[in-house]
Amino acid sequence: MRHLLTRIIAVVALAGLLSSPAAAQSKYRGLTSGEWLAVWWQAVFAIPVEEGSHPLLTGRAFGGNHDMVFVGPPVLPAGSPTVTIPVTIQRGTRLFVPIITVECSEAEAPPFHGTGEAELRACANGLIDLASAPHVEVDGTPVANPGGLRVESPLFRYGPLAARNVLGLRPGTQSDAVGTGYVLLLPPLSVGVHRITIRANVPDFGLAVDAEVIATVERSR
Repeated sequence: MRHLLTRIIAVVALAGLLSSPAAAQSKYRGLTSGEWLAVWWQAVFAIPVEEGSHPLLTGRAFGGNHDMVFVGPPVLPAGSPTVTIPVTIQRGTRLFVPIITVECSEAEAPPFHGTGEAELRACANGLIDLASAPHVEVDGTPVANPGGLRVESPLFRYGPLAARNVLGLRPGTQSDAVGTGYVLLLPPLSVGVHRITIRANVPDFGLAVDAEVIATVERSR
């Protein structure tokens, strides 16, 4: 009975997220979705490119900690095949799922360059304004009002970057940055297999996000 009640509570919580326009303001461990976006960017930039594989290039679940896992859906030429991102997690683990996001920093070249927080924020927002039709589904149910999932990060600092970093910058580089985008902070999913569909378009650059996260949730050991 206890397990059944726990499952019902989890389903009710997820249903509320899927229907609520305030989902972008969800918090976990005292951090807002925008603050988790800064942590996500710091984590993704800490990953070196290995044999052409990287979350921003090929997609991957990564990082986080024992009760949080990040997802990295790549932005690819429009019309590319759907990217499948498998992830196996323990019951009680949350997923941080960017639909589409961008950052600007002081170390990067235009169009991702800015100097000072105001300029960085304008840069990131100007780029994400080019994205359209953000869409996410959990087990076939669309998340309501995906436009309401748009968030901004606080000013954050990444680096020192490793060799073979995805930005192609000098190893050891550090920089201030600001990120913005459409993100989903999911509550823990029930035990079983779940499918999270992510889509967005950047028509001005002929780019798109088209990914499916297949999340297998196991009982805690």
